[in-house]
Order: sequence, then C-alpha cells, then structure tokens
Amino acid sequence: MTDVTFTRPEYVAAKNRWRLVRDVCKGSETIKAAGDLYLPRPNSTDVSADNKARYEDYKKRAVFYNATGRTKHSLVGAAFRTWPTLTVPSALDYVSKDIDGQGVSIYQQSQSVIGHLLEVGRHGLLVDYVAVEAGTVSKADEQSGRARANIASYPAEAIINWKTRQVGGQHLLSLVVLRETVDVDTDDGFGSEQIVQYRVLRLDAAGVYTQEVWEEGSSQTAMVTAPFAPLNGLGQPWRVIPFQFLGSENNDSSIDDSPLYDMAEINIGHYHNSADYEDSAYFAGQPQFWISGLDEAWRDHLEANGIYVGSRAPLTLPKDGSCGFAQPEPNTLVKEAMDAKRNDMVSLGARLIERGSAVKTATQADNDSAAEHSVLSLIVSNVSEAYSQCLAWMAEFSNASGETIYKVNQDFTQVSLDAAIMSALFNAVQAGRVPESDFWQYLRDRGVINAEKTDEEIRGELESSTAGLALDGE
Repeated sequence: MTDVTFTRPEYVAAKNRWRLVRDVCKGSETIKAAGDLYLPRPNSTDVSADNKARYEDYKKRAVFYNATGRTKHSLVGAAFRTWPTLTVPSALDYVSKDIDGQGVSIYQQSQSVIGHLLEVGRHGLLVDYVAVEAGTVSKADEQSGRARANIASYPAEAIINWKTRQVGGQHLLSLVVLRETVDVDTDDGFGSEQIVQYRVLRLDAAGVYTQEVWEEGSSQTAMVTAPFAPLNGLGQPWRVIPFQFLGSENNDSSIDDSPLYDMAEINIGHYHNSADYEDSAYFAGQPQFWISGLDEAWRDHLEANGIYVGSRAPLTLPKDGSCGFAQPEPNTLVKEAMDAKRNDMVSLGARLIERGSAVKTATQADNDSAAEHSVLSLIVSNVSEAYSQCLAWMAEFSNASGETIYKVNQDFTQVSLDAAIMSALFNAVQAGRVPESDFWQYLRDRGVINAEKTDEEIRGELESSTAGLALDGE
C-alpha cells in the first residue's frame, strides 16, 4: 500500500528536540502558551478550578530569560558582520535580489538557513524551475522573469523521508519527500485555508529525476500532479536530484545534533527556577505583623479599636506584651540555581564560537588551514559549500557557463576601518597599483559601501555625481 506520508524513524526521534529549541528561540510568549509542556504544574493531581487558576498565576509570574534566542541572533550577526562573496554567471545575477521567486535575496535566505542550522542542525535546499506544463522553458520566459531557476528553502521538519542508493562509486539521493503547507483562497476571495501536500523527488528505475505532488484530503492522500521529469538547460533530464541537505556537522543526509539544544535545556531549567522564585517572593515576600503577650481582654480591646502601625500611631500593649514583623529569609537556594544556569548558558553560547576540534572536509580545510574551528565556523562553511553547489545546479538549469561561488565570512572578529590603510589603498588605486574593485570590496567589508552594490553601480553613481558637480570645469 502506498504511503507517501511515511516518516523516517530518526526523524520521529529528533522531532521533539527540534520543537524544544524552536520554541525556546521564539521566546516567552511561545513557551508560556505551551503550558505544562515546559512548566510542570505544582500538585498536578489536583484538577480543581482553584488549582488551575493558581497554576495560571504561577506561570504568569515566571520570567522566561531568552538567552538561547539572543545567542542565535548574535551568532548569525557575527557570520554576516562581513558581507559574503558571491560569484555567478551574468544569467544568475538576479540571485542577489531574488533567489526564491518571492523577493528574498541569497544573503537573506542564507542568514535564515544559518539560524535554522543553529537551532536544529538540519535544513534543505531544492533547486527548481517554476512549474510549466510542457516541461521546458523558453529563453524569452527566462529573460522576462516569468520562469527561471530558484532555490526553495525547507526546514528540517518538512523533510520527512529520504533514501540514497549507490550509483557507480558514489551514493546519490534516490528519494526525498517534502511536506508542504500551501495557502488556498476560499470561494469568497477574501479568506484562505491551508492544505498539506507532499512533493516527492525521486530517481526512477532509469536513473532519471522526476517530481510528483500528493495532496492530503479528509479521507485519503491522493496524487494531484503525475510524475514529470524537469529538464536542464540543454533539454536533457537530470541524473541527480538537485536537493542539498545542510547540517551542523556535514552536508550528508544524516541528522546532525542541534548546536543550541543543550542551551535550550538549561534555558527551560532556568524558567522552572524562576517560576519557583517568583512564586515564593509573591507568597512570602511581604513582612507579617505579630503581637504576643495578650490576654482575652486586650485582644478584644485591640479588635474593637483597631490596630494602627507606624511612627505616628503608637501601639499600647499590656505588661510583657510585644510586637514585631516576621520577615522570611531570602530564598537563596532557588536564586543560586538560577544564577548557576545563567552562567552555564553564557558558557555554552561562547563555546559555539570558540575554536574546537571538529573534523573538516577537504574543501573546508582549504578555506581555513587551521584544524581547529568553532561550531559556527563549521556551519558557515557547510552553508557556503551548499549554496555553491545549488548555484551550479541553477546554472545547469539555465545553461549558463561560468564560476559559481558563494562564501560566507568565517572571521567572526569585529572588522574595523583603518584610516592609514584606507589612505594607502586610495593612493595605490590612483597610482594604478591596486584595482579599484578591490578597494571597493575593502569598503564593502567594513560597511562604508552598501554590500549589495555591484562595481558597475558604484562606478555609475560616481560618474553621475562627478558630472552633477561639474568637476570637469564645464
């Protein structure tokens, strides 16, 4: 029996870990909305309305300190402190502005991918053409932008099934099943509803890459798009599935560990401690006034006349009577546990960017001769390799020749602008000893020039500015 919804056992095993890190990175609102999934109920056997109301107050008072989400954003920012290097044939210049057909640039998409890898350690990229009935695309369609190669980004949760098989001396992907959620307009044209579909990528028995689409219905899941074979720029069928896995350790199809999982676990523990600390502060944080040494007559007298406390309201008491305030001792145990977990999170976040001892691939070793590197450095290297491969596939779709390279910065130190170096480079450009394009790249890396401006755009702006100022004396 055909079951396109089948999920791999390792996917099922990893899904709960992925959800934990995703939810923690989203922050307090998501964590608290999950209720006792992340914050156990005190006296969980008590199902009374009073206990439920007490739990809601207990949860509201808790403070969720989102160290994990902040760490993720900081690490992505560190990777893009210096702008990536992009080299593509002229036919693919559009990727710097729109790589997915929805106006997202390769820079924005790769930032998102690095964030996904930090969270769950897994992601996927599919290179494809806009679907056309005939299976081929004309050059006019490409030039007009109606149809051109693009890269679709798939989170780990969407990649539910995959297989490989050996072809010659290498293992090739033979099956990938992607679970997609698609918005469909309602009959009135205003509302929308979501449907679930499954995009199946496979190598058939003849070794040809095909696609098919199944749609999930109320009673069964049925095929809605029959298998078709996308063609490359030469009109030939593909012999590989142009789908690229990305991981926190390597880019094979196996599921890698989540770099932020340990921090997310401690973040939840800190949330538990915070709930207990705030709860104790609420119930025992106010001092309690007490009186001793009263007989029944004094007790009745004070109850009848009232008790006023303060420097302007002296309180008369019988002989040997006394009064005072009971102040609870600070709940230092819970506070110490919170502080310890906070320090642990700081330490774990730092280790993601410190040099480690992970093993690199041959290409990664070329990028950095050091054998030791950080988790973030390895992720960035994997992303660079994956996008370089996907750009090569896009060029094959478009029959475009030329080098395809995308390289994200692996130097996470703060880049500064050195006035002396800048002056020396400027003089060298004027003397014809350094190309002006290299000087502009230096300024791009340091944020002086918009990183997305091409050399032609910069040259054109400079020429128009010079003409407008009439610096030639005319």
